[in-house]
Amino acid sequence: MFSATASDVKLLRDSIDTAAQIIDEANFKFKPEGLELIASDRAMVVVVDLKISAKAFSDYNCDKEETAGLNLLNFLTILRRAGPSDKISLKLDGSRLHVTLTGDSVRNFAVPILELSAGEVPNIGQFNFPATAEVRADVISDGISDADVIADSAIFELGENFRMSAESDSSKTELILEKGSVALPSLSAEAKVKSRYPLEYLKKMIKAGKICDRAKISLGNDYPLRMDFVSELCKISFVLAPRVSEE
Repeated sequence: MFSATASDVKLLRDSIDTAAQIIDEANFKFKPEGLELIASDRAMVVVVDLKISAKAFSDYNCDKEETAGLNLLNFLTILRRAGPSDKISLKLDGSRLHVTLTGDSVRNFAVPILELSAGEVPNIGQFNFPATAEVRADVISDGISDADVIADSAIFELGENFRMSAESDSSKTELILEKGSVALPSLSAEAKVKSRYPLEYLKKMIKAGKICDRAKISLGNDYPLRMDFVSELCKISFVLAPRVSEE
């Protein structure tokens, strides 16, 4: 039997909100060490891997692993009903996930458990990335917004520095970060690498900056992009397929 209570709903709400930008339904795993979700979008373009530690809850009880399919948008709608001082309690009973918001009043909700197939999710641990960098999430967010004005995809490059660019027939934008700067505290690249990625997904992935203000970016040449956002209590990772180079 799983049950848990959180005094601060923000972490749970922000992490589910970020995942729900990309996937609508998924199997959650309720484990003694915390909650986990790994799923891909319907087009199999991006994989979302979310882990929320049991330490994120003031009270957490789970004696064995259980799996429950949930509609993330339904779950998120309830989480958004919580006030800033409300406590949120979760309890799994087999057919429903019960959600209780406790503040000046007690409000009870029930989310149906869905029978979802496990589906085929690519093994995101299989990739060997030749270049990685730690970047401030708000700087990347600005770069993505700039690129979105110009085109529908952006090129990421890692080498001596970090470069992100987008170009159309008549316009171009470019973001350059120097290694060792406040915005780019670390960078490691065996050689210069670059790949192009769809902005449609990047705009959703970077919303994880609400969870952690720094992103670890990993990539290669015409290779998937991995973005990791890691805090003490939560980790959310994305692996995004590249777009074939137009150059």
